[in-house]
Amino acid sequence: GSNLTGTVSTGQGQEAPIADGKVSGDTLSFTVTVDRGGNTVKQSYTGKVVGDEIQFKREGGQGPAREFTAKRART
Repeated sequence: GSNLTGTVSTGQGQEAPIADGKVSGDTLSFTVTVDRGGNTVKQSYTGKVVGDEIQFKREGGQGPAREFTAKRART
């Protein structure tokens, strides 16, 4: 289907559930809400699949938008 589910590592040894996850063709989007010292922060992610990678942009929270690439793990 077009729904995206799962979790995102918060970088603090915790995971946050994906909300509003959608997949359409080679693009995906979702939001994550995390607790940062008692403050609730909502972050929006958008991504595009390119080969074995997803090129992401994260917006929300503190600071400017961040871009990063997720790569398929090879075992």
